[in-house]
Amino acid sequence: MRILHLIHATTFGGVEAAAEHLRRALGSGRPDAAAQGTVEQGAVEHRNAAHEDISYTVAALAGAPAGQQAVEADIAGEGVNSPRAALRLLREVRRTRPDVLVTSLWRVVALGPLARRLSPGTRWVAWVHLSQYTNAADRAVHQWALPRADLILCDSDASYEAIVRPALARAGAAVPLRIVRPESTPLVADGPGRTAPAYDEPLRLVFWGRMARQKRLDLVIELADEIGRRREAGVELLIAGPDDGEREALEARAAAGPGTEITFSGPLDRDGVAAAASWAHMYVQLSDFEGFAMAAHEALAAGMVCVLTPVGDLAVDVTDGVDAILHAGDVPATADRAIALAADPAAFDSLGRAARSTATSTFADDFAAACRDAVRGTGGGEA
Repeated sequence: MRILHLIHATTFGGVEAAAEHLRRALGSGRPDAAAQGTVEQGAVEHRNAAHEDISYTVAALAGAPAGQQAVEADIAGEGVNSPRAALRLLREVRRTRPDVLVTSLWRVVALGPLARRLSPGTRWVAWVHLSQYTNAADRAVHQWALPRADLILCDSDASYEAIVRPALARAGAAVPLRIVRPESTPLVADGPGRTAPAYDEPLRLVFWGRMARQKRLDLVIELADEIGRRREAGVELLIAGPDDGEREALEARAAAGPGTEITFSGPLDRDGVAAAASWAHMYVQLSDFEGFAMAAHEALAAGMVCVLTPVGDLAVDVTDGVDAILHAGDVPATADRAIALAADPAAFDSLGRAARSTATSTFADDFAAACRDAVRGTGGGEA
């Protein structure tokens, strides 16, 4: 079974992290996979047995510079808004005639119906990753395209309830549906829980992901400032990721604050994200909305103490005070909780260890099963 997965770009984000995990897992059947270090030999043997019939390929509208790639795409175009890049992806569909075409995010979802016409027999799977539309074009494309797909994947119950069900109800359409919860390649090896900062050591916070408005990085900066005011040893904050139009305003907000040490970084590759995770004591994400929330789940799986808003799948995957600190809207109160936890090494270690238990391990199998359903013309249920 040949699967071609179209995405926006190879720079890091939740979609890209999921694609890289699939590339490593489902690409393990390639003879050079173990030699390249993309998968361990044991994983090669296991996944060859489970998915030896699968060829998984990634094609992106835009490729990221070296050192900023979250996924290694087989095909990469000139830019997310480039007509030439879109045509290149369509030509790849016509040339390879995959059994399954998977599209993630609105610019490539829009290509789905045309790609299916160029490759009769290809089954088109539209994958929904967010629980709110990001702009008017995103809304228009998904509301038009989802009723026409052969199968819909949702990365969370939240994306189904907020995006898919209303779009299909509006069109009066019934389309097979599967919920496939993503997973990323682990950032750090399994090991002991995280160590709380020493009393005279700054509390190091990190966020990685897109600098998008939904992420509410203004609140992350406000939280860092509050911790800095209250904690004698201070705080440091690293914000890493591609700019979705917010960085200039965020830098101005940081400069107007009380002098908290805040560093803005551009996109990082997987090694860079892993280094940031190892440097930090806590991961902070205070989003207004999410679907699966890949970056937060990466941090949890790495055993990091996380400060999160209970949105998307995080609302059911974590429990306040057990495996995360959940922000309820009161920044000073959340700052006090973070400071108290950092001052209690045993509780800090316990929460980080509990966070690891949120990791999932069936993503590649679930994705492969969904694609097989698409080829057979069946699904896990109709929406």
